[in-house]
Amino acid sequence: MVWLNGEAKPLEGKTLREVLEELDVDLSRVAVLLNEEAYLGRELPHHVLKEGDVVEVVTLMQGG
Repeated sequence: MVWLNGEAKPLEGKTLREVLEELDVDLSRVAVLLNEEAYLGRELPHHVLKEGDVVEVVTLMQGG
């Protein structure tokens, strides 16, 4: 299982980008933590998810 935002999901074998696209995530508006490494959504590494990976997707917001 892969941990996505705190939930175990069977996502092994898919790329990180594929998973986010399936979830309709706007890559220009998120940051992603992959096993404690941070990336902006448009700068995702090519990473095939494997057992035990931990992914956290955080929406970037503008404040004022």
